[in-house]
Amino acid sequence: MIKTIKAFAADIDMTLSAKGSPLPDITKEALQILREHGVLLGLATGRELNQRLFDQAKNWDLDYQFDFLIGMNGGQVWDRFHEDHWEMDLMKQDTMREMLYYLKPIIDEYEVSVNAEGGGNNNAMNIHGELISSMIRRGFKFDDVTGDIEAFCAKPCFKMLFRTTPEVEKMIRTSFLEKYGDQYQMIGSFPGTVEIMPKGIDKGTGLAHFAERNGIDLKDIITFGDNENDNPLLTASGWGVCLADGSAQTKAIADDITELGCLEGGVGDYLMKHVIRPNGWV
Repeated sequence: MIKTIKAFAADIDMTLSAKGSPLPDITKEALQILREHGVLLGLATGRELNQRLFDQAKNWDLDYQFDFLIGMNGGQVWDRFHEDHWEMDLMKQDTMREMLYYLKPIIDEYEVSVNAEGGGNNNAMNIHGELISSMIRRGFKFDDVTGDIEAFCAKPCFKMLFRTTPEVEKMIRTSFLEKYGDQYQMIGSFPGTVEIMPKGIDKGTGLAHFAERNGIDLKDIITFGDNENDNPLLTASGWGVCLADGSAQTKAIADDITELGCLEGGVGDYLMKHVIRPNGWV
């Protein structure tokens, strides 16, 4: 177990809270206690760093801002101690176009939802299911360019997301990696959802960037996650914890697993039992 904790970082959806849900009371209490004892608090998410993410603390009725944010699965890093923030390069439009035409037979046959994210590109194809739910939660509308790859690629983006069934997701992943696996990765963020990202960019590298910038040893950071895109975050830190209702793959690489699930406040419960009370902070 980690002995010295200087920073805390956690995924948001299905780790700290269910998608669009309040932060459990026990997690609010635990984070407040960590903060009072000098632990830096951060979020590590697949979302883009935008005003909605900066307002996350306020939306959870917290009376403070998070100390750092890792967005775009490690492709963006912000902390309150520096005026600037780091972010990866946007994906080139020619590359986006080539990838989408390559995957077009699968996209068309199974009506796979595809959307761009970042760089001001809100284009999407086959808007239904989880993509509609995402629009409602995020409070904006994707630009529907179904069937028009050229229009989809009118602007560059940070990443492209594919939302479908777990079975079709495997087909997409296998086909994509056979051709592009040398330079790109497909990261699962939710069952049936995969994201195209450049290799070498993940939540773990984002955490390392924050830690190096602020003189913090990675071994002094505790992290929480629930799915494949959180694995690098958990393995990069000194102590990585998977939620009880997280994926089997993430449980397998974690240092520990919470007793309670996301909706029950698994993160807060774990912090209380394994960090706060043992340190005599309550």
